[in-house]
Amino acid sequence: STRAPAGVYRARSKFEASYRDRDGQSQSIGKFATEEEAAHAYNAALAKHGLESIRKVNTVDEKGRLVAKPKQTPPDPTADKKPRYYGFSRDPKSGKFRARFRDARGELKSIGSFSTQEDAALAYNTAVSKLPALGRRKLNKVDSAGRLLEKPGV
Repeated sequence: STRAPAGVYRARSKFEASYRDRDGQSQSIGKFATEEEAAHAYNAALAKHGLESIRKVNTVDEKGRLVAKPKQTPPDPTADKKPRYYGFSRDPKSGKFRARFRDARGELKSIGSFSTQEDAALAYNTAVSKLPALGRRKLNKVDSAGRLLEKPGV
């Protein structure tokens, strides 16, 4: 399966081409019978207004035919998402790691969002170690060099 060319949108039974000018305003180019015609019109409009360097241009082969773009594969949802440490979860929308804990009343308290499991785990350790009743909470183990050790069973 392929992605639609840049600047081309399906408009009922036709294909509409438009682009954004230097000010970010949408500019309509027109409606076309085929997706390829619309893509060529989009490329021509970008060239006419000198926008090729700042907008995506549709690739064409040596015969002038549109080169289909493969659909981007979404990242593997299971890759590196198994929690290796305590105190965080993965935010499905942003993909970041949310460090959190429950306070003495059982309320969920947020520490913050982090780009790596390690950063989230260290923030969790820092926040939880300042709380009373520390013995009731699991801390992530750290080696003598300050590196996190994965939790058992991972």
